[in-house]
Amino acid sequence: MRFRVFKTSRDFHKWTGFVCAIFILILSVSGILLMHRDSLDLDQIEISAQYLPEKYFHLVKDKLKIQTVAVNPKNGKIIFVGTDNGLFRSQDGGKTWQALHDGLRDENIRALALSPSAPTLIYAGTSKGVFLSEDGGDHWTDWFEESSGLSNMDIQDLAIHPDKPELLFAATSGGLFVSRDEGDTWELAFKGSLSEGSQDVRFIRFSSKARALYIGTANGIFKSADGGKHWDKKWEDALPSPLSLVSLDTDPEFIYAGTPDGLYKSYNRGITWLHDTTPDNAVRQLVVDPRNTTHIYMGTAHHFFVSPDGGDTWNLLDFEEGDGATLDILTLIRSAQQSSPTLIAGTSSGLFISKNGGHTWEETSLAETIHQKTGGHLKMDLVKLMTEIHTGRFFGDYVYLLVDIATVGLVLLVFSGFGLAFYRNQIAQSKQVKKQITEEQAVDNLLNIQETTDELSQESAEIHDMIEHINSHLDKCRSIYISKEKKEIDKIGRHITDLDKKMHHLMKRIEEFNKISQN
Repeated sequence: MRFRVFKTSRDFHKWTGFVCAIFILILSVSGILLMHRDSLDLDQIEISAQYLPEKYFHLVKDKLKIQTVAVNPKNGKIIFVGTDNGLFRSQDGGKTWQALHDGLRDENIRALALSPSAPTLIYAGTSKGVFLSEDGGDHWTDWFEESSGLSNMDIQDLAIHPDKPELLFAATSGGLFVSRDEGDTWELAFKGSLSEGSQDVRFIRFSSKARALYIGTANGIFKSADGGKHWDKKWEDALPSPLSLVSLDTDPEFIYAGTPDGLYKSYNRGITWLHDTTPDNAVRQLVVDPRNTTHIYMGTAHHFFVSPDGGDTWNLLDFEEGDGATLDILTLIRSAQQSSPTLIAGTSSGLFISKNGGHTWEETSLAETIHQKTGGHLKMDLVKLMTEIHTGRFFGDYVYLLVDIATVGLVLLVFSGFGLAFYRNQIAQSKQVKKQITEEQAVDNLLNIQETTDELSQESAEIHDMIEHINSHLDKCRSIYISKEKKEIDKIGRHITDLDKKMHHLMKRIEEFNKISQN
């Protein structure tokens, strides 16, 4: 690893750790505040809208598309309405409405299902899975998605078995899923065929007394008589692919099917069908009065009909759904105190309620309800804000990206930390080896100097002995030769004496160097 790479890795390690620490700190602080919300009196604190994203106070559009309506089976005044921009609840039969959003990560509410045995248990189907509320919609605490087995989260309809409330069905664009434990775990009950279009399950209906289960797909109706384990395709050549289906508790079973070509009726469990040409266009909605099953209500895109005799004759009712709007939802509420049923009609632009069986209608603007709630004081409870941050809804659809980045960042943080530690250890070992080699080389050099000094001293001593030997021979020559030769001999002697002095001086210097090298 080069030094430049090491520096880059160290900077990456530092900033990754910083970003991950900030993300974890935000989640930790929000979690601690929520745990101590009562002791800190956080419920009394509100945050001004100027410090919050506009999405919490700005309505996307003034007209809301009604996508689903559900009524409390034990209290007809409690009504839930799911729209493409939020969930609403009325506790006074539709006079006033409250927006419900605490815990809902998706405002596109497509389906609602209330438990028949415990109506405070509510399921909401959205484009991001199924949400659960156990307190009548005030808080949505659970979210069922891919980890629970619901591999396709594009929910189009929900249905709870009338006699087995723990049995929950979800219609999706990727098949029919069933949960046998109130939504905790899911399994695929009907896959269908992608090429034929039967994989796209659009609605779920139970037959009389829940003896059979019907599902409507883009490729026709399928029926199961064993709770969704085995399926048979029904009436493939008898009628077009139904948009709605109603089964009456009669013997034999009466079945009404709304199709793009109008209404079809069968009085013998679907063996033969009659084409009713009263509505000359698509029948989108069919509803039966539970107190009088001969009263059937039928809705097309822009008209509303009622039959008092089981579909033999039809009467057109006055219904003004608005410019360009289409009738998408029709729900009937029947209480013992009412002589006429209450009808709720949901269109592509709003909600309409009739208290007299559809003869007159009143429009309810849910958009105005939101404006009235948020227009007076643009503030949010601190607890709500902490919940939004801690659950990730504050970050919107980017929460998955942030979690993935934080997870990958932590993994890279660990590996980069190991890499940096290994590199530093290698550098430390390399420095130690170099230091050891340098010390060994210094010792070798000193030993070489010592040996060289000893050799020079020995050689200097031998030269001195040789000079002494030459001087003794010169003394003998002086006593033998004549005067002229003696002069030459004396000159040689002087040179040898000078050489001897220099040799003595050299030996002293060698001894001094020897002492220095030893130190």
